Amino acid sequence: MIWLSKTWEWLKKNWKYVATFGIPVLLSFITGLLQSNRSLEKKVELKENEKDIENKARDLQEEMLQEANKDLHARTKDAFDDWAEDLEEIQDSRRETEHKIDTAEKATAAIKEKLNEN
Repeated sequence: MIWLSKTWEWLKKNWKYVATFGIPVLLSFITGLLQSNRSLEKKVELKENEKDIENKARDLQEEMLQEANKDLHARTKDAFDDWAEDLEEIQDSRRETEHKIDTAEKATAAIKEKLNEN
């Protein structure tokens, strides 16, 4: 308790120095805490914004991927349908040609005609 009374005596004599240096230090400490709190609030807000942006980007990516898959499926189906039609036309043409060639003379003429085309 002796040190408390000596400290009190010293403060009575030197209160001007304590007030001159202590108040600005105390004010700057309080200001620093307030700025730190504001900074932390902005950091939390920024993190929330980042999460929102990431969610929107993920949703957009999924939507674009689904759209691309649908487009690929449609294009593949169209190509397959075109191929099937072409194949059917070729088979019909072959059958028709086979039905036209019913004798040996017609077969020989068809072979000669085919050889002359190449």
